[in-house]
Amino acid sequence: MPNCWKDKTIVITGGSRGLGLAIAKAFAQKSACVVLIGRNDDRLQLAQQEIRELFHSAAVEICSFDITDEQAFDANFDRLIERLNGIDVWVNCAGKSIRCNLPDSKIADYRDLMEINFFAAARCALAALPYLQKTSGHLVNIGSLASKTAWPLVAPYSTSKHALAALAGQLRLEGPQQVHYLHVCTGPIARDESEDRYREQSVGLGEMAKQAGAGAPVGKIDPAVLAARIVRACEKRSPELVIPGRSKLLFALSQLSPRCGDWLLRRLSRK
Repeated sequence: MPNCWKDKTIVITGGSRGLGLAIAKAFAQKSACVVLIGRNDDRLQLAQQEIRELFHSAAVEICSFDITDEQAFDANFDRLIERLNGIDVWVNCAGKSIRCNLPDSKIADYRDLMEINFFAAARCALAALPYLQKTSGHLVNIGSLASKTAWPLVAPYSTSKHALAALAGQLRLEGPQQVHYLHVCTGPIARDESEDRYREQSVGLGEMAKQAGAGAPVGKIDPAVLAARIVRACEKRSPELVIPGRSKLLFALSQLSPRCGDWLLRRLSRK
């Protein structure tokens, strides 16, 4: 089977670690040119070195700036376009989560999560669309199972990911039809760092808050496996990728009967 990704240009936000880095490796393995965007220049350089060591002929560029800063984004995006020979895939992978009890949550929490998980992704998508239209390229938005359903202790995160899901639907409906739009709804992703990153936020919220996915009853997903599935979904020009697939049953039930869906969510969250 011919390699459709050879010499294609793949831009990935949040590309210095985690799923973003795994996606970069998956495309680099197929001889694509990958461009990593992130805020931490040191981490970007380490990611660049890691990819080059794995794939000796890999073309890897890095761009260090904050995509939530509109002025910084505009200036750096223009410079990026000048350097690249078009864009074939843009992956919105940058994002963050939170742990909080909804009655105690603050508007600042929602504003913070919306800024990185939604507004920055929308900014990137709108900027990249004209260039993806020229290449009949792919726009990939990394959402979450929380894009489709509520879950305890992550209200600002779920809210921001629901907004991203709405944007994905609008893009499919009225975005340039030459562009392929992929919305990825995934459960918790296995990470090198421990779950201590939520320890401070989880004080008084119970053990579930400290766990990956806030204790959602799904196994952690290997980022390399997920990255490979995202590449295949782009090749098939699939509109959505939901992992694990059985989650679709809960989503369908919640749409048919919110009362039943809420009951099941409460049962699952008590396990």
